[in-house]
Amino acid sequence: MIELAALGTVVTLGRGTAVYREGDEAPHWYRVLSGTGCTSKLLPDGRRQIAAFLHAGDYFGFEALGEHGFAAEAITDMVVVRYPKLRTEALARTDGTVSRRFREIACRSLLAAYERLITLGRKTAGERVATFLLELARTAPDGKTIGLTMSRTDIGDYLGLTLETVSRTLAAMKHDGLIEMAGPHHVLLLDRPALEEMTEGDEPALRVGRA
Repeated sequence: MIELAALGTVVTLGRGTAVYREGDEAPHWYRVLSGTGCTSKLLPDGRRQIAAFLHAGDYFGFEALGEHGFAAEAITDMVVVRYPKLRTEALARTDGTVSRRFREIACRSLLAAYERLITLGRKTAGERVATFLLELARTAPDGKTIGLTMSRTDIGDYLGLTLETVSRTLAAMKHDGLIEMAGPHHVLLLDRPALEEMTEGDEPALRVGRA
C-alpha cells in the first residue's frame, strides 16, 4: 500500500501527551509505530474508563462522525503515523487493497469491542486480569514474557477494577505459581494453561498471599 504510506506523517509524542481529546474534531486517523498509548473516556463522576491499549502496529482514531468519542494519549514515549481522513477515504474508493484493509481493521475493532463487553460484564476480577495478561502474551516473542508499560492504575481503568484489586489479584497469582514478577514492568507466565482455564470461567480459587 505504497499510496497509503505516502499520505502518512510521522509524529513523535512524549509520555502523557494527548494525541487528541474527547470531542475534538477528527480529521485524521493513526497507526502506532512504537511505544504504548491508550484510548479512554472520562465518566461524569470523574472515573476514567480505558477502552483500549495501543501498541506497535495498532490503528486508532477511526470515527464515523466528525469528532472523537474517546480521548487518546501516550502512556510512554510514542511514535505514530498520522493519516488525513478525507484523502485516505478517497484512496479507499479507488484502491481495492486499501478498501479491504480498512474493512479488516473495522471487523477486528468490532470483535475486540465484543470481547471487552464479555470481559467487563461477565468475568470476575481474576478472570479479567488473566484475560488481560493473555492479551499481552499474544504479541510476546516467547508467548510468556510480558512487558507492562502501563501502570496498575491504567490496568484497573481498563478492566473496571480498583488499583488495590489489580495488585491483590496479581499477588495471588504469584502466590499460586501462575505468574512471576520479573521486575516492576515484566510478568512471566508460569502456568499458561491455568490462566486460560480462568478466562473460560473455570477459575481456581486464588489465595491472597504476600507478593
